[in-house]
Amino acid sequence: MRRVKKILLTLTLSILVLGEVSMAAENDKYQRMNFASENGAIAMPTMGGRQLWSDVFAQAGWRIQENAVTGHYRLLDPDDRRLEWGSYATCLASFKSISLQKSPSWSGDHLVIMIHGLGRSRNSFAKLAGALQNEGYATFSISYASTRGDPIEHAARLNRLLADLRGIDTVSFVSHSYGGLVLRQTLAVDSDWRSRIDVHRAVLLAPPSKGSAIADALKDVPAYRLVLGKGGQAVTAQEAVMVPPPGVQFGIIAGGRNDGHGFNPLLKGDDDGVVTVEETKLEGAADFLIVDALHTFIMDNPASIAAIKHFLKTGAFQNSLGGFRA
Repeated sequence: MRRVKKILLTLTLSILVLGEVSMAAENDKYQRMNFASENGAIAMPTMGGRQLWSDVFAQAGWRIQENAVTGHYRLLDPDDRRLEWGSYATCLASFKSISLQKSPSWSGDHLVIMIHGLGRSRNSFAKLAGALQNEGYATFSISYASTRGDPIEHAARLNRLLADLRGIDTVSFVSHSYGGLVLRQTLAVDSDWRSRIDVHRAVLLAPPSKGSAIADALKDVPAYRLVLGKGGQAVTAQEAVMVPPPGVQFGIIAGGRNDGHGFNPLLKGDDDGVVTVEETKLEGAADFLIVDALHTFIMDNPASIAAIKHFLKTGAFQNSLGGFRA
């Protein structure tokens, strides 16, 4: 049994490695293209930032990103074209110049910020973003170099972004997996932006609130440490429980089958293939719901989307589309 478990865990790690390498290769290709043309007036296509870029400024689809390796910045338009790069001051000055002509503004004053999981990208929230926009919310799915930092580092950048938000009176949050730890750490910091922007509610999708048994099993594997970096260590039980709980009204949606067994035979109890239902639980949650969904796709599940919309409006989940009350 131990041999089978080791093989399956290795396969899990291989999937993570291949996905990370693929995304890094795409970033590298476009990064080389950008460095080859250093004219800030030319709109250069990019992938929008995956594992190497973190958003530090946002305004209605425009964003300034910081590179996790080189430390330089770039300005992207809503179509992910790079219009400027260099220092933060240079990119901000370029945005201000452009904004005088284009006057970019959010579609509403209530912004839902979505925080992706470990090794994922902001594109994972495309379906949910569309659904929330139909409800009248402005949305912003952040990019951040999830594997290249711990929750404290990522929270510092997110708080920096929130401090510069303009035209927003209220924010809510939706996080996926590791993004839940980043969100918790972000809200634990006493930041000045909290005095002018109201934090409404938050929904955490499949969060490793108590850590992940898979991360605990793989944390000392060299390839795991190399590929998933600080993020991979942050989702171990020892590290995850150190992150403060959110200081706002929040609900948790876990993936599982509600059958006591779940999708992954290597995990104890119900699970979504990566995180167990028990591992997602966090004291203080206003509501808790289980949906029949795998970890990777839980944000696209119709029951999840319906429940998120209902929670943001009422502070409670509705489960008419197949969710299970825990």
